[in-house]
Parts: sequence; C-alpha cells; structure tokens
Amino acid sequence: MSQKRVSLSERRLQDRRGIDALIPDVVTAPARRAGKLAKVTLYVRPDQVTGLEEIQLDQRRRTGAKPDKSDLVQEALDLLIHKYSKTV
Repeated sequence: MSQKRVSLSERRLQDRRGIDALIPDVVTAPARRAGKLAKVTLYVRPDQVTGLEEIQLDQRRRTGAKPDKSDLVQEALDLLIHKYSKTV
C-alpha cells in the first residue's frame, strides 16, 4: 500500500526551493541539516495569518503544491535571522 502522507523531514529533502534557492548558506544550519524540529507556540496577528494563507494559495496556483504554513514560517524566520546576523 502506498503511503498517502509524506513526512515533513522527507518533504524538506525533496523540496529545494524557497529560502534554499535564495540563501544557500542558511540551508546548512545545524538544525536544518539534522531535520529536527521543535514545537513552539506563537501568537501572530490575523493579518499575518491571512498573508500566509495568500502565499499558500499563490504557490498552489503557480506550482500545484500548497506549501505548509510551518515551512513558510520557518523560511521567514531564516530570513529574519540571516538579516540580523549580518554585521554592518
């Protein structure tokens, strides 16, 4: 019987788009390399949730695949961390 759902870590290995294409050095971060994830609770504004859903819809229209909200938030966090880790 074929497996209907693909694990998040397996999807990460298959999907090399997004932040990986923009900032290759971020991909080699230890946690990302290991594929380990930590569960956290965050509070976001309703307009941010709407924005994530709009991105999901746009990506689904463009690629046929709907990205996971967790993936989008992780990509945003990678960009934010990368931005603030630069020395000016």
